[in-house]
Amino acid sequence: MKPRFLNTYRMSILAVLTALLLIQGFVPMVGNLTLIPGLPAITTIHLTVIIGAIILGPRDGAILGTIWGITSLIRAYVMPTDPLAILIFRNPIIAILPRLLVGLIAGSLAVKLPKAPTKKTLMVGLIAIISTMVNTGLVIGLTWLFYQHQAAGLYHTSANQLIWVMLSAFTVNATLEIIAAAILVSAIATPLLRFKRTTSKKN
Repeated sequence: MKPRFLNTYRMSILAVLTALLLIQGFVPMVGNLTLIPGLPAITTIHLTVIIGAIILGPRDGAILGTIWGITSLIRAYVMPTDPLAILIFRNPIIAILPRLLVGLIAGSLAVKLPKAPTKKTLMVGLIAIISTMVNTGLVIGLTWLFYQHQAAGLYHTSANQLIWVMLSAFTVNATLEIIAAAILVSAIATPLLRFKRTTSKKN
């Protein structure tokens, strides 16, 4: 791609994905789905961040992840989905850092995707799984680090047992998010990568 076209392409995709993140972040039951009241909401926002990171690279992936984190921070104040969200996502470190790293890691892993279509699709799915697990793992770890006693009170357990209780509470969410990421990111990002490669040859 010529530099000017590449920059226009990048800015266009980044703008569209940013708008989508804002819709997912602030429209109820679009990006955050509460299936069981009181338990953490299931998110679909990570799909947008991972797809954007794979298509645009680690820098823009980190930007998209940061936008996701900022929406989580704002939501925790104005429209929290559950008591745990009020406790943990008002902390900028927990709200933003894991999401920033999701985009950064997904984009970094996607830099050297194999050229073979089947291998590329499988690698994209693996990147989606790893990135989703990074978010879940960091949120749980940082919550235990900063708020183990407060969070233990929410779950009516001891601080020593909190990590296991949280792992149990997040298991259903994480499983659904990982499955969705593996399937949907592969289905969406792979043809977009093919389109990007075809377009680059023409320009």
